[in-house]
Amino acid sequence: MISDNNKPSKPPIIIGFGLAGVTLAWQFYFQKRNFLVYDSGVNHSTRTAAGLVNPIVFKRLTKSWNADILMPHAENFYTQIEKKLHVKLLSRKNIYSVFSSVEDENNWSVKEGDDRYKNFMRQSEILPIENVQMPYGLGKVNTFGNLDTNLFLNASKEFFLKNNVPFINPRFDYDDVLKHQNQTFIFCEGFDVLNNPYFNYLPFKPSHGETLIIETDELKFDEVLSKNMFVLPLGNNRFKIGATYNWDLKEPITTELGKTEIIEKFENFIDCNYTIISHHAGIRPTVSDRKPLLGTHPTQKNAHIFNGLGTKGVMIAPYYSEHFLNFLFDGKELEKEVDVVRFKKNYIA
Repeated sequence: MISDNNKPSKPPIIIGFGLAGVTLAWQFYFQKRNFLVYDSGVNHSTRTAAGLVNPIVFKRLTKSWNADILMPHAENFYTQIEKKLHVKLLSRKNIYSVFSSVEDENNWSVKEGDDRYKNFMRQSEILPIENVQMPYGLGKVNTFGNLDTNLFLNASKEFFLKNNVPFINPRFDYDDVLKHQNQTFIFCEGFDVLNNPYFNYLPFKPSHGETLIIETDELKFDEVLSKNMFVLPLGNNRFKIGATYNWDLKEPITTELGKTEIIEKFENFIDCNYTIISHHAGIRPTVSDRKPLLGTHPTQKNAHIFNGLGTKGVMIAPYYSEHFLNFLFDGKELEKEVDVVRFKKNYIA
C-alpha cells in the first residue's frame, strides 16, 4: 500500500500488458490516475485464450469461485470499455455443455433446481445441430459470452497512446526497483513472473495450453459448445477449438501432441470436414490454490504484483483490478484469499 506520507513522485509503472496489465490500466484510467506501461509485446496467454466467461466448473459441476460477484462486475466493466472504444469486445454467446451420459443429464438437473445456480444453469432443449452428436442432451450456461482478447489488447493500447500514456518497449530491468525507491512498480507479467527476482517465490503453477483455428462450412452453430473442450464460433465459418492443459512444458510452443489431443476430442462428438487454419500456444499464469495474487513484496515496498488470474482471468480481472487499486491508493485491505501475504512463509530474504 502507498501511504499518504510516501506517495510516489512519479506515475506508477505497469510491467506487462496482457490481460492483467490492460485491465489494471483501465482501472487507472477510470480513476483518473497517471501511469505508464512496460510492454515487451509478448502476451502469449492472453492472445491465445478463447476469452470465455464461464461461471460453472463443468468437471465438478460447481459454481466458479466468487462467480456471483465477479460475473456482473465483469460484464459492466467490458461493456463500459466497448462504449469507450466503439468496438464490440463481447460475443454475447451462451455456453452449451454437451452431456456424455444420462448421469450427466441427471446431475445437471439437480443443480439446475438449486436456487444457488438458477442464474447460471438451464436445461436446454435438444436442438438439432447438424454434425454434432448429443444423444443425452445439452445444458445451457447463461453468460455474456467471450471477450475478444486480441482486440481488447490492441484497441486499448491504441486508445491509451492517443491519451498520452507512455509505453516503453524494452524488457524491464529488475535493478530499477532498487534504484528508484520513489517509483511504484506493479508486475503483471503472466508466467514471466518466474524470472522475477521479487515474486518468483510465489507458488505459480503455469499451465501450457494450445488451441486450433479451423474452418468448415458444415458446422452451423452460433453458440459455444463444450465437451471436455470448447468450440467457439468466430464467424465466416471459422471456429477456435481447444484447449489443452500441460504442466510440464515451460515454453509457449505448439506441439503435435497438443494438436492431436484437440483433434481427437473434437472428432469425438462432432463429425464434419474441416481445415486447420492455425495452431497457437500460450502459458497460463495459474497458481497452486487457483486464486489470483495481489499485494506488496514482503520487504521491497515499492514492488507490487497483480497476477495469477489463471483460466478464469477474463471473469476475475475487472473486480480484482479495482480491488487492487483500492488497496494501493486508498488503504483498503486486500481479501485474504488473494493477498500474497498468504504465501509469506515461502519468502526467503
